Amino acid sequence: MTEMYERNINISVSRKNDDEIVTKASMLDLNHLITVELVIDVPSETIVGATAQMPKVPYGICQFTLKNIEKVAGLKIGRGIHKELADRLGHADGCTHMVDLAMEAVRLSANVIMGLTKVGTEWFDQGTLTEEEMIGRVKPWLKNSCLPFKEDEVKESG
Repeated sequence: MTEMYERNINISVSRKNDDEIVTKASMLDLNHLITVELVIDVPSETIVGATAQMPKVPYGICQFTLKNIEKVAGLKIGRGIHKELADRLGHADGCTHMVDLAMEAVRLSANVIMGLTKVGTEWFDQGTLTEEEMIGRVKPWLKNSCLPFKEDEVKESG
């Protein structure tokens, strides 16, 4: 088997100040280098700023989709955001890669926001919590999202 193509997607989150985080998502492959950066207000869980760059794309016309990134400012990270991102960044006048990067940035941002607002520093450094204690602490928010947070089966008595 001969490898034909590889794509790398990277996402990082940094603290901008006490209330804001900055999430950067980038995609690099043989034809693309695209970045999306979201500034998110943690208390309101709202995207307050967004930028994108396309240093390398296969077609010059791709650059025209960069202006769409401004449309995501004001979106609240919550139910329905993935459809909103697709509608604002994608489809016939957009870029599927910007949609993918924005969605990945939002997913990681939501994870970090949960850690900052609901769990505390243990989210980033488990500290003295056991694995079971950590799972128990975050299970209310991540219930059934993956195996560690699977809801226990209801046991019938009698």
